[in-house]
Amino acid sequence: MAPDGARFQAPARGATITKGNTWDSGYLSKAVKKVIHIYRYISIREMYKRYGSIAPTHQRFEERKQHYRTRRDQFRGNPRSTLELEAWRNKDSNFDYQLLLVSALLKSPSPLSAFPLGKVDVVARGIHNGSQKSFIPPALVGKPSYGGAIRGKTDTFFSEYATHNAPDLILSESAHSYIIGNLASYDSRQYPSAPPDKRPEGQAFAHTLVIPKARVYNIVDPAATADNCFLVREMRAHFLRFWARPDGKAKILARTKRALDEQDRKLLASSDNNNDSNGDSYASVRAAVFDHFEAMKPAFERLREDDFLFGFHCFPENSIGHLHMHVFPHGEPFRAVSTKQYDWKTVPLQAVLEVETEDGNCVGGGE
Repeated sequence: MAPDGARFQAPARGATITKGNTWDSGYLSKAVKKVIHIYRYISIREMYKRYGSIAPTHQRFEERKQHYRTRRDQFRGNPRSTLELEAWRNKDSNFDYQLLLVSALLKSPSPLSAFPLGKVDVVARGIHNGSQKSFIPPALVGKPSYGGAIRGKTDTFFSEYATHNAPDLILSESAHSYIIGNLASYDSRQYPSAPPDKRPEGQAFAHTLVIPKARVYNIVDPAATADNCFLVREMRAHFLRFWARPDGKAKILARTKRALDEQDRKLLASSDNNNDSNGDSYASVRAAVFDHFEAMKPAFERLREDDFLFGFHCFPENSIGHLHMHVFPHGEPFRAVSTKQYDWKTVPLQAVLEVETEDGNCVGGGE
């Protein structure tokens, strides 16, 4: 443990040791510097254990933090964001939405400066190209959802979720959030004809989502991290409570299997079973798909809290304009047949909490 006192305060996890500051001064002996080196090495190992391929190094974790901070500041610094968020929360169908409709323009890593979120021509171009995915498609507006309620212009596929969806899609409910399973299969072999730049499968085995009941647009929405980051902390705590329940694991596995079965039926009913990237038809790998699911079940049931990634896709890289936390096992065996295409934009919850703590917006870090 580092000595007490202002001169020898232990650095925050991930603190940079630079020439000229206290940590590079002559006050530190080689032994103390060695302790600091070990401390930082252990921190990196813990980061890899916690986030797996999403953030395997301290450097990439810092990049995720910077990605979140930049996207947050871009969004909140845009004059339209406050106006559009207020209108969207009030379900104002007459408002001229521009900024909130830009989601999903970026499909791959791009320089942050390439999308400043401040130019109307960029916003308009995205809308006119039909790339808006934040809200439901215009064709669904005015029509009843599964639950019978009429869909509005400002609805998303996650807004008022219980009103618009079948009850059995909700795995768990708290006072503030729902837990649902990913509707897509996690296995890429069930999407043999999907384009390589737009993979539809989940990011891992048993990919799950936690969505707030309230209208919160995205992790960059001020409401997501208000009140000492209460909402996102609650979403994580909700999942962990659900995971600890006797029926929690079974419900997630059942939802995962259901997604496999539904995609399997679609493929079998289709006359267009194109070959996958290895030249094998789906029929030839079908047994392997379900064998993989059965093989992963025991390992999944043994997972612990630190084995999960809790992450977000920042605006404008989100696909749905309603806050949702991705939850999935980060270990490679659970991701072997799933997409890694979206890893670059997946920001761990821990990164969000550290940024908000560093910026004085919440306390307690990731605790």
